[in-house]
Amino acid sequence: MTSHTHDRDTRAATTLTTIEGAFRKLQAETGSARPSWLQPLQDQAFKVFQKTGFPHKKDEDWKYTNLTGFTERSAAYLQNQPSNNNNDHIEALLDKLPLIDGEIRIVFINGLHRADLSTTVDQAAGIELTPYSRIDASTGEQIFRQQASNQNAMIALNTAFLTDGLAIRVAENMRIDIPIHVVFAADGQPAAAQPHLTIDIGQHAEALIVQHHISTGESLTNAVTEITCSEHARLFFIRLQNESEHSMHVANQIVRVAKNAHFENVSVDIGSQLARNDLNIDLHGERAHANLFGLFMSNGNRHTDNHLRVDHLAPYTTSLEHYRGILSDTARGVFNGKIIVHSGADGTDAQMNNRNLLLSERAEIDTKPELEIYTDEVKCAHGSTTGQLDQNAMFYLQARGVPQETARLMLVGAFAREIIAHIRSRIPALADYLDTIMSEQLPEKV
Repeated sequence: MTSHTHDRDTRAATTLTTIEGAFRKLQAETGSARPSWLQPLQDQAFKVFQKTGFPHKKDEDWKYTNLTGFTERSAAYLQNQPSNNNNDHIEALLDKLPLIDGEIRIVFINGLHRADLSTTVDQAAGIELTPYSRIDASTGEQIFRQQASNQNAMIALNTAFLTDGLAIRVAENMRIDIPIHVVFAADGQPAAAQPHLTIDIGQHAEALIVQHHISTGESLTNAVTEITCSEHARLFFIRLQNESEHSMHVANQIVRVAKNAHFENVSVDIGSQLARNDLNIDLHGERAHANLFGLFMSNGNRHTDNHLRVDHLAPYTTSLEHYRGILSDTARGVFNGKIIVHSGADGTDAQMNNRNLLLSERAEIDTKPELEIYTDEVKCAHGSTTGQLDQNAMFYLQARGVPQETARLMLVGAFAREIIAHIRSRIPALADYLDTIMSEQLPEKV
């Protein structure tokens, strides 16, 4: 064993020991305050985490993303229970949010529900929005049932240190036209937020849900989202992450799409020093469909990693993945998209495309589209491109009197807005908000 390997293993063991101490401390301090149904689930989840530990670069799915900084910050921050009493920072964060007409807004600060900052909802209207701290044992156990067999270390860590979360239930045959805007904010205190969101869309129901992560300072977020689309359900889901440039953010989304159901997702990452987003889709019902659109922007020395996996498990299922990355300075991006067509999933139609724009010579992208097909009679394709701005388009604009730098900014903006257009068609105010943030991130000269 080399000295480097020995030092790394020693640090990993020390980190795990520190987190074990934090877990025991949490149990002792919260004890009777924790819901009775949650305690055995947290014990089980922590055993999973102890067994697996944090992912490291030897793992194929993590070879391009170094979690050392995240693990060290976790060991320090998990010692402290989060609070939501820093009202000055909270108000500053929330004041920057877009004003979306008619939205239902649910706010969590450092993983804890804030009823005073949230919209009051009539539960009889076909929507149930229930913080985990208020659900009963049978509902709580049902929410976490699928996690019992999930060996993902980050999901296990989220469950083990969970303080609160939100269960969204849309009743059968209900069509919810107004956006449900779930805001997870971190105010920069040295505590780890473990946001958890569960979404259940009933048969023939429709909904529009926004999951929005914002923060200030050196926040640490480990988020989990679980989504179930029942038969003939339709969900348009937007996940936005524009946390502080000093924050670290890891997210997992697990989505199950039933027969004739339609799931459409727009994922935007334009924040955090380190951002890792795992999106896993199971198309387990015949003619289930998923549209997955993504945009990630990184500047400075920031790092953004998107991992997607779509499992086609039933006949005539369809999926479309279209992700775009914009990288400048010494930023690094990762895109790994995997489509697996399982035996028996005849008639599958799966399309994947990843396009990346590098605005500096030192920016870097690692892209890996993958297809695994175990049946016949399918239509599948994938592609990836990485390059700089189109010089023909630059010439066209300059020939019409547009200054060079303005022309470059116009082309970069147009590249991003093809993804944002999917949001604009549903929530124009949110798209305007993103346009402003993106413009602030673009370098003066590209």
